[in-house]
Amino acid sequence: MKYKELFQRNKGHIPLTLQSKIRRTTLLLVGCGLGSQIAVLAARTGFKNFLLVDGDRVSIDNLNRQAFKFSDLNQNKAKATGNLIKQINPDAKIEIHPTFLKSYKTARSLIIQSDFVVNMADPDKMMFFINRFAQALNKPVLFPLNIAWGGYVLIFTKHTPTLEQIVGKTKYKSGNYFYFELFQKTVSTFPEYLVKFYEQKGKQLLKESYFPQLGVTSYLTSAIVVESIVKMLAGKPVKLAPQPIFLDLWEESE
Repeated sequence: MKYKELFQRNKGHIPLTLQSKIRRTTLLLVGCGLGSQIAVLAARTGFKNFLLVDGDRVSIDNLNRQAFKFSDLNQNKAKATGNLIKQINPDAKIEIHPTFLKSYKTARSLIIQSDFVVNMADPDKMMFFINRFAQALNKPVLFPLNIAWGGYVLIFTKHTPTLEQIVGKTKYKSGNYFYFELFQKTVSTFPEYLVKFYEQKGKQLLKESYFPQLGVTSYLTSAIVVESIVKMLAGKPVKLAPQPIFLDLWEESE
């Protein structure tokens, strides 16, 4: 199968020189939950070089928002994501690490190999290290979150503040506390429906092991990630941290 034929419908929107850059670019996805949707959309856009890292397995409650199918249940997410990419582009070059990223040596090696890092690690020391080390090497880091009906992405570069500088003491908090405070510190105002939701459910959610997430939001967040990478490859400006790219179609439609 020829690459040119597979992505010929991109022509007109993506110039051949840019498509060539996309083809040569290596994406590191740390986390293949939301990362599965990002990987599929990236593969459909023409990216063919992937480093996939995740130690988790596909569970049935992932199917409402991640790219997996019922037949993928109990499979490692990095391996299942690699299979999804291959179903789109059999010639894709994929390096799979079916484990949680715990080794700083491995993290350094993967970041050095990559051109862009999508950081979806759980909030711990490794998550901060990934951002910090990639920034030091001037490797753009995209930090995506699913927020209700809204897609949210922070983009870090060598010239932006670090994640630690943005969240301050929040870095010592974990799980939902970290995400909730990060969102508050990077979006100046919540959409009205979100304010009402968190007034009613906020304290309860902080005690839960997860935040509720929607499938449509995963698609929206993934689109922001892939489009942002393409824009940076094209030399076009993007919003940089601490400003998030935040698009909430539910709020805008009212």
